Amino acid sequence: MKFIHTADLHLDSPFLGLQDAPEDLWQSIQQSTFTSFERIVDDALKFKIDFICIAGDIFDRDQRSIAAENFFVRQCSRLQDANIDVYLSYGNHDYQMVTDETKVLPANVHVFGNQVETKTLKLADKTTVAISGFSYGSRWIDDDQTSEYPIKANVDWQIGMLHGALTGLKNPHDNYAPFTVQELLDKNYDYWALGHIHKRQILHRNPIIAYCGNAQGRHRNEAGPKGYYLVTEENQQLVPEFHETAPIDWQTISLELEETDSAAELVTSLQRQVELQVNDTKLTLVSIQLTGSEKLTDELIVQLDNGSILARLQSQIKDTATLKFWPYEAKIRVSVDQPSFTSLDQHYWDEAAQTVFTHENITQLAEKLFQHSFIADQFSQPQTLTDLQQAVTMALQTTQNQEEQQDEDSANSN
Repeated sequence: MKFIHTADLHLDSPFLGLQDAPEDLWQSIQQSTFTSFERIVDDALKFKIDFICIAGDIFDRDQRSIAAENFFVRQCSRLQDANIDVYLSYGNHDYQMVTDETKVLPANVHVFGNQVETKTLKLADKTTVAISGFSYGSRWIDDDQTSEYPIKANVDWQIGMLHGALTGLKNPHDNYAPFTVQELLDKNYDYWALGHIHKRQILHRNPIIAYCGNAQGRHRNEAGPKGYYLVTEENQQLVPEFHETAPIDWQTISLELEETDSAAELVTSLQRQVELQVNDTKLTLVSIQLTGSEKLTDELIVQLDNGSILARLQSQIKDTATLKFWPYEAKIRVSVDQPSFTSLDQHYWDEAAQTVFTHENITQLAEKLFQHSFIADQFSQPQTLTDLQQAVTMALQTTQNQEEQQDEDSANSN
């Protein structure tokens, strides 16, 4: 037996903040999620797999575009022509009520309903396979769904499909069908094909409980190889092998600024240093993090802050023969240890910050905003909460300094 485990295709992802890229590059970025899935289908045909499992978030939004839906139908039709079945569940991004009336997919596509159900197939060699799963009917599922999955049936292989996250303290994903590894092991399945977490990882080895990760990174926190697992039968076990398909990667590069008072020299220096570090095996979107700002004039620092240097760097890169990377940001890195408080007790601030800046609190404050999936996703990233905490810290420090200065001025005037 041989099948593909994929998830989190996020077709039609908006890639916000990259619209200023050259037109041909922007088209490649927009099409990257489509390109990655098309490559998965290409491999499915090449390896002559028996079926493919897609564990949620096929589309980036519950209101998918006609173009995205038509593309997905075409790819499934290619699989149908090769007698390859598709088993899919909808996730928290493309949630919907699953009914026969809404089905527009080819006959080889089997969609799991909104309650856990099991679909059985018999392969050409008479091997019987049972696949259990469910689709999201709403954006959030707070309850653990694993109790609804049946114990392994009288079949050769049983696969569980689950779009959800490990439960645990301080887990920002506990409202996405939380589960524990032990609960999955108790079902005696031969393979758990997980979706929702975009980092590829194996939670358990025998049997395999695995996240395949998303098929194309959508922002800087999703850097590195992206693709799918090709799962094959080896010594009466199901073994996953990762295959990369994403056409675009993300990379954060830290650079030490060189001393100069010329914008042209600064831009050339940045380009040269990035070219030495960039991953040139594929098109790379680069975040440039800079240190050593004391080596620059105040004017150049202003130009870095307002984006003028980045714009000049982008313009210079456009003129290169082969576009290997695109810098989407260049900013001076601020020390995470600054600012510090003076009259306000730093200990109490640090203690309070740990309880204030949590995913749960942010969700409650911005409930309506979080109905937009791209906003909810951004705030589920740990780095976003860290950046928010730093911004608030700096704002409080600035306010405190102003108040202390006003008190000092007032005292001097008296």
